[in-house]
Amino acid sequence: MEHSGTIIQIFATPAWGGGEQFVYDLTRRLLADGRRVELVSRRSRIIGERTAGLGTGCRTMPLKGAVDLWSALLLALLILRTRASVVHVHHFKDAFTAAYACLLSRLFGVRPRIVLTRHLVRRGKRGWLYGWFYGRIDRIAFVSELARREFLAGEPPVDPARLCVIHNSVPEPVAASDGEPAADLRRRFGIAPATPLLLFCGRLVPEKGCDVLLRACARLAEHDFALVLVGTGEERFVAALRETASEEALRGKVFFAGFVRGADRLLPQADLCVSPSVVSEAGSLTVLEAMQAGRAQVCSDNGSQPEFIDDGRTGLLVHPGDEEALAQALRRLLDDAPLRERMGREARADFERSFSYDHLYARYLNLYA
Repeated sequence: MEHSGTIIQIFATPAWGGGEQFVYDLTRRLLADGRRVELVSRRSRIIGERTAGLGTGCRTMPLKGAVDLWSALLLALLILRTRASVVHVHHFKDAFTAAYACLLSRLFGVRPRIVLTRHLVRRGKRGWLYGWFYGRIDRIAFVSELARREFLAGEPPVDPARLCVIHNSVPEPVAASDGEPAADLRRRFGIAPATPLLLFCGRLVPEKGCDVLLRACARLAEHDFALVLVGTGEERFVAALRETASEEALRGKVFFAGFVRGADRLLPQADLCVSPSVVSEAGSLTVLEAMQAGRAQVCSDNGSQPEFIDDGRTGLLVHPGDEEALAQALRRLLDDAPLRERMGREARADFERSFSYDHLYARYLNLYA
């Protein structure tokens, strides 16, 4: 089914993280729904590679910040050429570029809506410039109530009626385009069928708490388990993680899978998922992926996680950076398989009831209208 009006999606950064995955998933759904989409990003090899399968291409612009008039001109020309109905931005400074571009396009009769999704927990800014700016953004969507609340704590000059919360979500995993099944982690790393498999999926960087996770696991030397870390990260930090994993308490129990395309398809293999972030997460996709897969999980409680995880019913929440608390939570679930299974079922039910991708998609279509 064809729909009028192109939707322009602007990636937040030239790297790949949760915000970029969000844009990818939303674009894929829009295209499947017969809508026209144009992708825009800074020059980035990884974004070009990972969006190649969408068939839309990805235009590059400098996108250097709030006073990048050259990018504003390029974006205005794209708006005019495609007769865009929506410009959806995912980074605060890029919304300035969108505002300038739409001022230009409106001189020629093309008036797209500007939608800004806030993927971070950060206070809104004050001042006359921001008052002008917020007045030109049609809607600001926050991926969690925490993100909205923290934004308003800065007392920005914005009409609250333009704000809304659309909780993050993830679509159901899809089969690989080449038909390859998901990698068998137990076979790849020689993990016995009876050994509980703990899974971490994400960037291997300090803010994700991978080092805290390894130190917590070192306190579980008496337990039989295998921890698989899926993802890549900073070279020095990963080297330090590998050194920790080689210590006696963890030797033979920690495995590094590296980057795995379609990592969400690995989650059903896990007995337990772990998200030990030490920073305030606006709306963790890895937490939602574990819920979708029906897996119990242990998460930090310092971000939006309590909006998704009901502590003690669908998972366990611990204070960030607390190795002993994390170890105790892991020990509790390692020792109680029926509890893990019950939490996983409840998590999946909550996902379907409150956080499904269909719900997110319908909400964004309403913002675009």
